Amino acid sequence: MKKRMLISIVTVLIGIVYLRGPAFSASDKTEETVITKKIIAINTFDCETSTIFESEPGTTMIWVNHSSIPQEILFIDKKVVFACSSPIDFFVSEGGAYESDIIPSGGSASLCFMEKGMYEYRIKPAITFYPEEEVREHYTVIWIK
Repeated sequence: MKKRMLISIVTVLIGIVYLRGPAFSASDKTEETVITKKIIAINTFDCETSTIFESEPGTTMIWVNHSSIPQEILFIDKKVVFACSSPIDFFVSEGGAYESDIIPSGGSASLCFMEKGMYEYRIKPAITFYPEEEVREHYTVIWIK
């Protein structure tokens, strides 16, 4: 009877240790991604052109449309295929890359970059009633180091 009780206790203790998993001390180092946010203003006639926004993985870029017309963000070469959190006004295309929805006047869109690389993109009017020569497309680069 005592032997059976001892086996039961040992089995329960082993089960507790096994289910709990390995213990880590507070001094164990883990790699942590720092989440930062950068805001980019979109204006109809004045936009930060030929700018390079430098940051690290985990950066959320937030585009705010201050123009009077809807805008789109189009990535040119390197596509964003992996992002953290929930992108706003972006969707995954059939090709598996993120593309922006139309960003309405006064609206915003955001996308978190996890992969290193240079992401060239352009901001273009989605719909415009202005003459073509008055509305420019703006080219910018996000460099995730």
